[in-house]
Amino acid sequence: MRSGLDVSTFATRRLQRQYIRNIDRQLISEEDTFLWLWKRDLKAETESKIVAAQDQGTERKYYATKILNTETDSKCRLCQQFDETIHHTISACPILAKEQYIKRHDRVCAQLQFNICKETGVQLDKKHWYEHVPKSVETGQGDNVTILWNQHVQTDRTIPNNKPDIIIRDNEKRTCMLIDVAISGGQKCD
Repeated sequence: MRSGLDVSTFATRRLQRQYIRNIDRQLISEEDTFLWLWKRDLKAETESKIVAAQDQGTERKYYATKILNTETDSKCRLCQQFDETIHHTISACPILAKEQYIKRHDRVCAQLQFNICKETGVQLDKKHWYEHVPKSVETGQGDNVTILWNQHVQTDRTIPNNKPDIIIRDNEKRTCMLIDVAISGGQKCD
């Protein structure tokens, strides 16, 4: 072992490219997946944290137990049911699902709705998406476009899930676009 390197450095090296090995190349566009890296508009620290998270190389109990071989329990500190991996933390913990995942989903939808409003000429109160609080109904382009936020769709028969996140109604063409956002946690990396 070279001087200056510790065991955790070698453990981390075992994790390198784990994300790439585990993605299903048939289901994704590799170019689109890594576009954020090619743009080079993130700080080096931010980029390294994202890559470490993708490779399960962040300080989670699973990492400590399985990679560093410590004598700790790998179960999630919140739910105590499943291994505390990045995947579990960002998308599978039943405790976080009750509130935090919903908040994240709603913020993503709010940014999307903000951008749609800007594109369709809706006058917005705020300059930045992160300050924006969506209204249930917005109109733009001289009332030619109506944007509905989180509204039930009235149908002639019962449909259990009939509340899309955003509806863009083109009042001239008499068409609607329904947008429903899903935030995937990606593939599980064991």
